[in-house]
Formats: sequence, structure tokens, C-alpha cells
Amino acid sequence: MLFFLSIAILATGLVDLYAISRKKQTWRYGFKPGTMVWVILLAITGPETDLYSWLIVAGLVCSLAGDIFLVLPSDRFIQGLTSFFMAHLFYIGAFLMIVTEWSPSSMIIFGLLLAVIAGLFAYKILPRAKTHGGGTLQAAVFSYILVITLMVWLACMTYNPWIITGALLFFISDAILAWDRFVHKLSWGNMAVMITYFSAQYLIALSIWATTF
Repeated sequence: MLFFLSIAILATGLVDLYAISRKKQTWRYGFKPGTMVWVILLAITGPETDLYSWLIVAGLVCSLAGDIFLVLPSDRFIQGLTSFFMAHLFYIGAFLMIVTEWSPSSMIIFGLLLAVIAGLFAYKILPRAKTHGGGTLQAAVFSYILVITLMVWLACMTYNPWIITGALLFFISDAILAWDRFVHKLSWGNMAVMITYFSAQYLIALSIWATTF
């Protein structure tokens, strides 16, 4: 089942990337969220049915809602941002459950490093977000930066390579998306966003299966 679902995720994800490259937006209405449906199925069919697994599934479902909002022809950026904000809250809850060691040195090192990166990014992005959508959008983006940074920090504290890599890729994906939307349009932006995003969600879902390999 894991192999079949992984192939399905790869196949639909590649079609979505093809749709981006060929500017076939109507294809993306099906293949962008369709890829996430396969990721959700991968998580649901995992060997574990504990609370961690269901929190991950809940995060994936919120992400699917965010994908649908962002792929629509009308601008639903705030709704999409809110959906992904909720997804990260579920991921945070899940990661908290499996942190077994709160090493002070690791907490400080990871925390400071992420705070510097997020702070520099926010310094560049937030003024542009305000220009695009006023104080409401700026506050929403600021809140999102906080929650995704916390999610990545907790992912690092799990010491799980699948989770850490997935969380970092999620951060990179959203950083590219925000830069492309608010700072400077990138010709390769959409492609890079989706490659890192699908990889991130796949690895986070795969953490449910981690005990089998």
C-alpha cells in the first residue's frame, strides 16, 4: 500500500508540475488537491492509529482546504493562509506528543537559529504584505510566520529525520511563495513551491509509517 500510494502521489504531483509549466490552470483544479488526497490516504492507511497519526491527518486535511483556496481563480489567500495556520497547529500538537527529550542546548540553538531566519524574513516580507493588503494581511502573515517557525522548531526537537526534513521543506516552500507574491515575481516560483510543498507533506505523512522501515 505504501509503495502504491507513493507512486500515486508522485504521478499526480508530476502532472501538477506539468500543468504549471504549460500554464494549464484548469488541470491544477484537480491535480493539486488530488495529490494531497493521496497523501491523506497514505497517512490514514499507516500502521499506527494513535492520536499522533490523527493529528497529522487533521493537519493534512486543513492543508488540502488551503490548497483548494489557493488554486481557485478568485483570490482566497487569507482563507488559504488560515487553513495552513490550522494545519500547523495540528502538526505542533502531533510533534509535542513525540518529543522525548527537551535538551536545553538543542532548544536554544534551534530556537535562536530559526528566530534569526524568521526575523530576517519577516523584516523583508511584512512591509510588502501591508502594501498588498493593509494591516489585516500584514497581521495574518506575521501570525503565520510565528506558527510555522514554532512548528519547525518542534519538528527539530523530535530528532525524527522525516519530520525535520518535511518541516524544513514546508518552511522553504512558504518562503518562496511569500517572496514570489509580495517581493519579486519568480519565473520558477510556482514550480519550486510545489516541489518543496508536496515533498514536505509526503515526508510528514510518512512519519506515521516510520516504524515499518
